[in-house]
Amino acid sequence: MAVVTTASKAHTSANHQKYTHPNRLYQWHLHAFLEQVYQLLDRTEAQSVLDAGCGEGFVTSYLAQQNPQLRLTGVDLNPEAIVYAQEHYGDRASFRTGSLYKLPFSDNSFDTVLCSEVLEHLDDTTRAVDELKRVARRHVLITVPREPYFKFFNDIGRRLGVSPDPGHVNFWTKKTFQQFIKNHFDAPIFAWKHVIYQMALAGV
Repeated sequence: MAVVTTASKAHTSANHQKYTHPNRLYQWHLHAFLEQVYQLLDRTEAQSVLDAGCGEGFVTSYLAQQNPQLRLTGVDLNPEAIVYAQEHYGDRASFRTGSLYKLPFSDNSFDTVLCSEVLEHLDDTTRAVDELKRVARRHVLITVPREPYFKFFNDIGRRLGVSPDPGHVNFWTKKTFQQFIKNHFDAPIFAWKHVIYQMALAGV
């Protein structure tokens, strides 16, 4: 019988499937999304960054590749994903297990807090955003899928065997996402990529 290690279990997650899928067009699409995220993050001139809901660390690793001087920390509720991140990207960032509802950091711990493609999975988004703001010293950067376009393309991708089931419980259109962000932040900046990704950068 094969021994299944903690790290190998992480390979079954939807996030891992997404970032390791061999389809070149899909990977080009993800890379373009990550480029947009980094461009917004770079505007904050942050030295320390928290990737809140980092999963297996793929986004954290990309940020480290773009700017090796960043002090990066990733946090995720899934301990198996954190083990994977530590084993594969521990030389680029530090990782620890923790909930977005109660982040294991003191107030104002990071220049910028990134929360990428996470809030759509959470039942209590207000509580999570309050935590992001609490540990951020200057900025918060949030990305979520844009509906109804994400569902349309994800359904196609799932039929083609490219996209995993996203498991979303929240669904934001352009209008409702802007309203959600404005309810929590003053003077946010919005951006979009490939129709299906929407982003907001705001000061705290």
